[in-house]
Amino acid sequence: MTVNQAGRPSKANERIPEILEATFAVVVREGLAGVTFSKVAEAAGLQRTLVLHYFGSRDELIGAFIDHVVGAMGTAIVHHHDDLPLPQRVAAAYAPGAYRTRDDMVVWAELVALSARDQAVRERLHKLWTGRWLPDLEAVLADRHPAVSAEDVSATAYALACLFEAHWALDIQGVVDERRQQHIERAADIILGSLEVR
Repeated sequence: MTVNQAGRPSKANERIPEILEATFAVVVREGLAGVTFSKVAEAAGLQRTLVLHYFGSRDELIGAFIDHVVGAMGTAIVHHHDDLPLPQRVAAAYAPGAYRTRDDMVVWAELVALSARDQAVRERLHKLWTGRWLPDLEAVLADRHPAVSAEDVSATAYALACLFEAHWALDIQGVVDERRQQHIERAADIILGSLEVR
């Protein structure tokens, strides 16, 4: 347990997750542009100065939000349905329920849009993709297809990730219907099937 300067036990382990979840709520309601210490504090039921105590700047708060909340969200998607056979697991990534909630999709869309204009956000998302999510997906595929070359596994993981991103971007725009849902599941199956013919 961390002790603060006054000798009291630190509440950082409790407060920081509360603040980051409140940040999530503000992003869902008002977008990333709406994230202020005051709005996050209000959503968390805390004083603004307490949010400032844990996060010295808005950039630090947004960075921690991306690293922890969004990072965990992506990891949960990659490891969702670990118990299923690989084809069903991949199909589940394109089916309703892949994202925990529609709010998760809204937050992700906000971050993707901001990454086009904000170098720091782009770098954090790049780090999550290249240092965490793609390697995790590659490990899952390599485990199920040990005879396939690392390059083919990497290419397949990247193709599935690109398909995932495009599918959910179109879904949030209302483009996905039952027929297109069948198309995306078939396309994912074709990509995954490419590992079988190697």
